[in-house]
Amino acid sequence: MQTAYVRLYIGLLNILLTGFVLGCQTSPPVTEGYPHQQALQAKTLQEVLACAGNPLQKREDGPVIMLRYYREAPLLEESMVSSKGSRPTVHHGCWATVILKDQRVDRVRYHFVPSSVDASNDCEEIFANCQE
Repeated sequence: MQTAYVRLYIGLLNILLTGFVLGCQTSPPVTEGYPHQQALQAKTLQEVLACAGNPLQKREDGPVIMLRYYREAPLLEESMVSSKGSRPTVHHGCWATVILKDQRVDRVRYHFVPSSVDASNDCEEIFANCQE
């Protein structure tokens, strides 16, 4: 009887640990497919700064420059209307990383926060003024 409880305990512990490990993994960045994201391709550093503003972070490593932007969803967007008022939804935002090589945009990646929510509209809003 006691070994059955030990097995049950070990089984539950394994399930919890597996859930913890899977829950802590990060999702891969979204690398393509959004209009404003694609419109940034081949823009110069000056053009990106003019249309998106100053980034939260800027790193330079030789000919490569990385700009990091972040935008959270507006508070009203995080409240869903229901029949008897409203209920809160998940707080979300988006990190956008712009990678420039030789002063031109090479890649733009979006990371949704949390990864379970499509926050592409938040990143797209960062670059709304960057359309040609």
